[in-house]
Amino acid sequence: MATNDACANCGAAMQGEYCAACGQRRFRPEDRRFAHLVTESLGTLTDLDGRLWRSFRALMLQPGRIARDWIDGRRAYWISPVRLFLLANLVYFLAPVVTDLNLPLHNQVRGEAYRQLLPERCADTDGVPRCQWGGQYHSRLTEPLFMRKLARERDEAAARDETFDAPGFEHRYNAQSGAIGKLLVIIHVPFVALMLWLVAWRRKPPRYYAEHFVAALGLVTFVLVLMPLVKPLLWLYVLGHRAIGLPGAGVATIFGYASLAVILAHFALACRRCYDSRWPAATLQGVAAFLALGMASIYVYRPLQFVLALWTM
Repeated sequence: MATNDACANCGAAMQGEYCAACGQRRFRPEDRRFAHLVTESLGTLTDLDGRLWRSFRALMLQPGRIARDWIDGRRAYWISPVRLFLLANLVYFLAPVVTDLNLPLHNQVRGEAYRQLLPERCADTDGVPRCQWGGQYHSRLTEPLFMRKLARERDEAAARDETFDAPGFEHRYNAQSGAIGKLLVIIHVPFVALMLWLVAWRRKPPRYYAEHFVAALGLVTFVLVLMPLVKPLLWLYVLGHRAIGLPGAGVATIFGYASLAVILAHFALACRRCYDSRWPAATLQGVAAFLALGMASIYVYRPLQFVLALWTM
């Protein structure tokens, strides 16, 4: 066992409170106690000057600062952009909201296909036809997979002399889709990074693709953190829509446009800081990054999420 004059971690001679070789704090006998473990954990979580909270504050209030510092080599002050993304991903899926990243089954398939699953929900009401939506861009290509999965589930239920549980099928898909989404959200980042590389290629000196990837990670992380913050505010306003004289749908529309404006402004500010761009160029770069995020979601993320969720459920 290392003495008090040697680092307990690497064995180097201690000349202060922290080891000059590995950075670990001096180990004391009281550090073995459970109270120390609890105190240290709570201190890490509640320390607003710690790297975790410092990084989240910068993510929300100083667009692009973490990415720029990381690119320029000032990295000790922040947690890794990848770790920050993973934490934001966890927060997003612990407080799930219905967005483009977490679409339920009835939004992933066409109305006619959904009618095959739950015809009672698609029954005409007062002469108004239901289930008329056209699905996603991938729906025509992935619909045969959905129909085969549905037929196989029904055959398996019939073989067990059981009634097919259509609502249960939808619930299982939605749960599996959310779990798959946690793994696939990062798929947006390479496409946003590619777009940033294309729109910032004239910057001197040129950036490596990995540096554009770090900037893209910050943009996607911001979106993941923003959505759970916006949704509770929207619920509060919709609940009180009668008091302010606006229909709930109108309030939701206002919040939708406000969220879009915040995201675009954040993207532009982040690009201005990361690439030293003038305002017109930063605005175009931010809009291009947002379009890349949307196209990656529509043409890559959604079909992959849908197919993998059906395949693994």
